[in-house]
Amino acid sequence: MIINFKTIIYKMYLSVQQKVLLLQFVMTNELLDYLTSEEREQLSHCTLCPRKCGADRLHDKKGFCNLGVSLSTALIINHKGEEPILSKDKGITNVFFSHCNCQCIFCQNYKISSNKTEPKNLYPTMEEVIDRIISVLSTSENVLGFVSATHQIPVMKAIIRELHKRRCYPKIVYNCGGYESVESLQELEDWVDVYLPDWKYADNELAQRYSSAPGYNETVISAVKEMYRQKGSSILTDINENIESGLIIRHLVLPEQLENSKKVLDEIAWEISSNITLSLMSQYNPPFVLPYSDLNRKITQKEYNEVLDFALESGFHKIFTQDLGSTDSVIPDFDNNTFVNNN
Repeated sequence: MIINFKTIIYKMYLSVQQKVLLLQFVMTNELLDYLTSEEREQLSHCTLCPRKCGADRLHDKKGFCNLGVSLSTALIINHKGEEPILSKDKGITNVFFSHCNCQCIFCQNYKISSNKTEPKNLYPTMEEVIDRIISVLSTSENVLGFVSATHQIPVMKAIIRELHKRRCYPKIVYNCGGYESVESLQELEDWVDVYLPDWKYADNELAQRYSSAPGYNETVISAVKEMYRQKGSSILTDINENIESGLIIRHLVLPEQLENSKKVLDEIAWEISSNITLSLMSQYNPPFVLPYSDLNRKITQKEYNEVLDFALESGFHKIFTQDLGSTDSVIPDFDNNTFVNNN
């Protein structure tokens, strides 16, 4: 007999807060059943991201990401605004996790990425998550992206295992901010088909000011080197040009920070390779009034062209470019569980 704990809890004579706490307890214990002993051990002394807090998340002692043990899937949706090799005609199924190991003040996903907010858990059981992923995959390409999964790697692995049990084998995209632990990436070698990191900064002062990410520059260099070791510079596709494996490095151009962008491109060419696939993004869009005046506008076409020209002059020849109007199709609407425009 299948027991629906949610229904039972909702019918109990308890306050709303008591019901929420009891439901969280039940869902946490359910999730533990899907984790391996090694994954539980990781969460009992969490060093998944470069901050290496050592928090005992297994017993709800929270570190920088402010998460215990929870699915914390904020949204699972068909996204048609990713790089063309990923989304093609039908889109990519993206799983957005709540909270993040970077805290970018300009993040377009701030409603779920801020560690100060209560984590959104739109699909609170593993069964609901798997059902939703399979449903969305039926409308998209057979590509599944995990967005900001660094602090949720054990959960991501559990989801992939459950999909495989249902004979569902999408290509896995690891979409991250580049602020990664090499040890965690090494564990992902047999799990991830495509790495999609941001390389945000070459300047640690900017990284700390805008993303609260100490030592970002050294960390992203080491992390992307590990991704490059695993995937190389070539994007592999099947006979129908569906992606099989690869590494795509993203860089978001920020207003008034063209020198940072040029230094990032120099570092990628020097530390990795100019033969890598680059995604040069123009979608910067301040979500609200920010404390730094230079960030309170979108970038101009002139700014974007200057960075693009520099990339070409630096030897990059595999570049995904982006129209300045792309913000209309990539902004998630987490209040209505969709995108502002997803055409």
